[in-house]
Amino acid sequence: MAHPFRYIFGPVPSRRLGYSLGVDIIPSKLCTLDCVYCEVGRTDMRGIARKEYLPAAEILTEVREAVEQYPGLDHITISGSGEPTLNSAIGTIIRSIRSFTRTPVAVLTNGTLLTLPEVRRDVLDADVVSPSLDAVSQEVFERVDRPHPRLRSADIVEGLVAFRNEYRGDLWLEILLVREINDTAEELARLVQAVERIRPDRIHLNTVVRPPAEAFAHPVDEQRMHEIQQMFGSRCEVIGVFREKHKTLDRVADADAILSLLRRRGMTAAGISMALELRIEDVLRVLVAMERDRTIRVFEFEGEQFYQAIESADPES
Repeated sequence: MAHPFRYIFGPVPSRRLGYSLGVDIIPSKLCTLDCVYCEVGRTDMRGIARKEYLPAAEILTEVREAVEQYPGLDHITISGSGEPTLNSAIGTIIRSIRSFTRTPVAVLTNGTLLTLPEVRRDVLDADVVSPSLDAVSQEVFERVDRPHPRLRSADIVEGLVAFRNEYRGDLWLEILLVREINDTAEELARLVQAVERIRPDRIHLNTVVRPPAEAFAHPVDEQRMHEIQQMFGSRCEVIGVFREKHKTLDRVADADAILSLLRRRGMTAAGISMALELRIEDVLRVLVAMERDRTIRVFEFEGEQFYQAIESADPES
């Protein structure tokens, strides 16, 4: 049976990062935003105060164990159930991980706190930093990302520009488009101008591909996504669903490991199989039992069947 990690999840199949070991350093769901498209669900605690919300020492102990348990990782990714830069120990966590493994460390952030010099310093040692920028105008920013009242989109753009000037790693900017909210010609033109100033190494154009927090958050169709891609130039790519072939291991499908994934986000049986390197038939057998025991729910999104934990998404619950 897999170790019952509290702060580690996966490895999960990432559309950008390959097989990625997730590291949760924030309680679910503490975030600076309450994005309408968020796959983790609505924000329970929207805040901007930084402190060591979860203990860095315990997190690092689990990362060490997971690195030994899962050789061949593509990335160790600090992300999870909230905004990771809210944890004031993130810099210590990044540097410590890099001291005991050569696996690249990535940080997925909404970018809202890169306005602060101390936050920019904290993430300088990551191999990859992938901030988001979904809107430039304050009106659209508030519609799509529902920010903490003290956040301003203009300041966030300036924070991203400042970070680009300081950071020497790979900067991957993600733009997630929601149909009829931030995909208008006017907002896209503003985003293009902002991207020219930020100068990311890559631009990842994304849309709603997993069950969102709000039912009205609909994906932009594929043809339109490729049209928009041309606006951002050669560094821009449309991010698709991770469909690489994966190995399977001859081991028993662990309900606890599956539940750990489903506490954080809805996933398909195929996604679980890929993440945990298990045979799909074994995963399905466990999912049937979990559904019968009412620990998970099943629902459909965009023609696919997803599974999600019924209990709280808090990994400490």
